[in-house]
Amino acid sequence: MPPEDHKNMKKIQCWIPLATWQQIESKGYTSPTIAVTKAFELLLRDSHGSPKNPLKSQYSLLDPHEIPYGSTQIPKISQEIPELKAITEEQKAKIEDYKTQVRALNTEIERLKNVVMEAPEPIELAKLQERNEGLNLLISEKEKRIEDLTKYKEDIGAFANYFKSDKTKMLEAPASAEKKRPWYKFW
Repeated sequence: MPPEDHKNMKKIQCWIPLATWQQIESKGYTSPTIAVTKAFELLLRDSHGSPKNPLKSQYSLLDPHEIPYGSTQIPKISQEIPELKAITEEQKAKIEDYKTQVRALNTEIERLKNVVMEAPEPIELAKLQERNEGLNLLISEKEKRIEDLTKYKEDIGAFANYFKSDKTKMLEAPASAEKKRPWYKFW
């Protein structure tokens, strides 16, 4: 074509996969220019043949029978919608479950913070434990001393009873029959 024939046209270059080009050729398109032009025209028209609003989705206005170049993308998408909705609902349920778990864990964290705040300081607790151990040791020593004193009291009582009895009088020196002379009298 002479350059004058191309005044109202724009030259574009693009790379497409070989598999896509083979599908285009199998549809009877022999020229890339004709195939691309037809594709752009279909893209810009809705199913009624009127110009398409370029801001709307290309899938919402195409008739499934006018899918360019034998693509099956639109029917696959329409079949996937219920599956995707189910997955979305599952994800929403999981998110709500996670939110519930997070709230429960936050409540437990707050409870543990309160427990920690109410707990005594470790240093003070160690001092109290040490004092308690010291007092327990002192109490055990006093109890042992009380036992010793009780045993001593019993022993003393036994000796007191022994000395009060009549047997003790026998231990006294016997009275001698003869009278002793005083030491200063020799003769």
